[in-house]
Amino acid sequence: MSSVHPVRALSAALEAARTNAVETIAADGGPLSSAVLAELAMLQTALTATRQTLDEHGTRLGWGGDEGAVDQAVLELHSIK
Repeated sequence: MSSVHPVRALSAALEAARTNAVETIAADGGPLSSAVLAELAMLQTALTATRQTLDEHGTRLGWGGDEGAVDQAVLELHSIK
């Protein structure tokens, strides 16, 4: 696995967790509980904050300013599983 900055790895992990949560919700097909919605909201909030941090500070701090790097980190995270 290539060297991925921890903030990008966090973003990739949050994206994967959100995707898994949405897929689980979709597969269940039942009514949505407040706990499920709260978990999804928490993941989305954390992912949004991470993305904003990358956008605002990534290039200046040497994390790269390329969204493709997050996409690559997601692919690398999935290849580990």
